[in-house]
Amino acid sequence: MLYTKDGFPEVNEIVLCEVTKIYGNSTFVQLLEYEKEGVLTISEIAPGRIRNLRDHVTEKKIIVCKVLRVDPRLNRIDVSLRRVPIQVMKEKQESIKKEEYSERIYIDVVKEVGSDKNLKDEKELEKAKDALFENTYEPIFEEYETVYDALYDIMIDNSKLDMFTKIDKKTKDAFLKIINERIKPEEVVFKESFSLKSTDKNGVILIKNAIADSLKPLNYDKITIIYTAAGEFDLTIIHDDMKSAQKLFDVFSKNLKKEAKDNNLILKIQE
Repeated sequence: MLYTKDGFPEVNEIVLCEVTKIYGNSTFVQLLEYEKEGVLTISEIAPGRIRNLRDHVTEKKIIVCKVLRVDPRLNRIDVSLRRVPIQVMKEKQESIKKEEYSERIYIDVVKEVGSDKNLKDEKELEKAKDALFENTYEPIFEEYETVYDALYDIMIDNSKLDMFTKIDKKTKDAFLKIINERIKPEEVVFKESFSLKSTDKNGVILIKNAIADSLKPLNYDKITIIYTAAGEFDLTIIHDDMKSAQKLFDVFSKNLKKEAKDNNLILKIQE
């Protein structure tokens, strides 16, 4: 849901832009989240010499830029394309996709609530969706950066839906149903390191078996352990939430301590 923000963007803010005009060495863009025009000079499009602007930007192209300067008095915003790291660009694009997904959730809520009404007309559907957004945006932006962040938090803790005080129970029930159906927990990455050594001539086998036997009771396949060097290991757990990943590690750690004690292994877990 690409909502419009009031005022001007902050310097260094990452913004979504649409190329509107190309004149000489300057490219004009529309900052979609602010409905304001920005200027992208040729020196801020890409590193190195640019022979043809249109090899990099064309009218109607959507690009991710960094805000360099803001002058409200002159109503001027200077932006840069070349100063946006690839990872930051990907994160912004992913954020936009999530907002678009949030908009579809709002539309589905409207359809669910208005199943007894005629919402087949696109204009009526859009109008109902906008009305629902008007009744929910204040509590969202008091606490969250995006609509998706709020909906995700509601999925994690359904009681958070109570922040929507301007919608009725039927609409709340529809929200809850659709959020729980459509939004799934994002996977988190839990990492720890440990060392496991032995002075026994069969130490390598003892260590390998100790790790395998410590993992077996967990019955969880998204755990990887990589040998780094000199008895040092890195452990990674992929899970729906950090708390559950920590619990798995605690069980593994307990198992490994027992295996180390039983086999005279030297164990050190990085805390």
